[in-house]
Formats: sequence, C-alpha cells, structure tokens
Amino acid sequence: MKMKLVLVENDETLCTELKELLAFYNVFDIVHTFDGINEANKYICLNEVDAVFINIKTGNPRYSGDGSFLAYNLSQIKPDVLVALYSEEKLEAGLVFDCCCDEYFRLPFDNRVLQRVVKRLQYLFELLQYKRLSVNRSMMIKTRNGYQLVDIDKVLFIERTDRKNKMVMVDGKEMLLSGYSMNELEQILEGYNFYRCYQSFIVNLSKVSYVRADNEAKNFALIFDGYAGEVMVSREKYTEVLQLLKSKYAKLTL
Repeated sequence: MKMKLVLVENDETLCTELKELLAFYNVFDIVHTFDGINEANKYICLNEVDAVFINIKTGNPRYSGDGSFLAYNLSQIKPDVLVALYSEEKLEAGLVFDCCCDEYFRLPFDNRVLQRVVKRLQYLFELLQYKRLSVNRSMMIKTRNGYQLVDIDKVLFIERTDRKNKMVMVDGKEMLLSGYSMNELEQILEGYNFYRCYQSFIVNLSKVSYVRADNEAKNFALIFDGYAGEVMVSREKYTEVLQLLKSKYAKLTL
C-alpha cells in the first residue's frame, strides 16, 4: 500500500523535481501539493495523510509560521503523520529535534540521501500499519439485516454482483452489505491489507495462497485455501498485486 503524501513547497521548480525523484520509488501517492502553511495544515488535519515533505522556508513566520512550525504542529495534532523536513541551510540538531520531524535533509536533492529518507519513512509507515492492524482487527459493518461486528481476519473478499456487494468469509458464508459503494469499501478496508484487484473485487491479501497466471491469454486470478472459486485480477493490477504479495507474504505460491 502506498503512502498518501503531501508536499509543502512554494518553489515550483523544486516541487517538480521532488515529485519526479519520489516517483522513482513507487511508494508514494502524492495527493496534494501546497505553497502555503495554513492551507497545508488544514488539509492534513481534515484528510487521511500518511506523510509530508516540508521545505522549512515555506510560509511567512510573521503570519503563518514556517515549515518548522507546521512540522511541530502536526506532531501534536496528527502524530501518526510522518514528516520529512528539508532546507538549503544546515540546521542545528536541537531545532530538528524540537520540530519532532522523522527525517531531515539538505538541498540540493541528492539521490543517495533521498533513498535513505524514503527507506526510513517506509519502515516507520510499516510499523504504524502493523500497530493499527494488531490493535484493531474488527470493524462494524452495515448489512441487509442490520449492523454486524466482523472479524477482518475471517474475510476472504468482497464481490459486487447484480448491483449488490457481498462479503465472502473464510467459512464460506456470505453477507450482503448495505449502503456502500465499492469505492467506499475500498477506502474503508485499505488499511487492513485489502486490495481492489478488479473493478468488482476487493480481496484480503493475507488470505491469498496461489496466483494463477495464463500469460498467453492474459488471464490472471487469485486462489484461496479452502475456497473452491477464484478471484479475477485485471491486467493493469496484476504486476502491482504480485509486488504487494511478495513483499508481505513469504508463504505464497507464485
């Protein structure tokens, strides 16, 4: 799963350069860019954001604070948001510590330094994901018969068929969901290692045991232990699904 990233940079050239460099790692989904502190702070506080890169010189200290102010403010209000602060000048370690940022580097952009920063943020993000998953593995979901508490580990996949969304469980039971679009379900379940592998399927990646691939026919599918059927994977999503499975689940048969 990619990190939802916000860039806070008022120099258009630097912003474009940073976007291009980060795209190489394929671990970020840049959801927004800002050239001001107040707008960035409001957006991050009201939306789901995993990480933010901030140029310390962005903003006006007299009116909105600079990048260090935003970094510190996020550490108090949204402590799970990972912050990478950067500057043209060398900063004292004490200032970096006071800002509570997770990473710091100097301009100009250096590929080796940026690689270190990205790896560090990715490592911290995975730790946070593990923490969230271990703390809460149940969710309340609305079905045709009312609200029901569902154990996430017992869900195989969600399928949309005949304009209805059904949740298929490990024991073969099915529940018809009510009031959700597939896009909404995708957002709800994304943090639980679910992935939308096809327009009509959202699968629990931790339950996949086998990947069937017919390269000639360009036909791909996921298979689960104890389940007779299979779930189709779109051609566009096949490579990404494999990367996710290889990085997370060593027992998978490919």
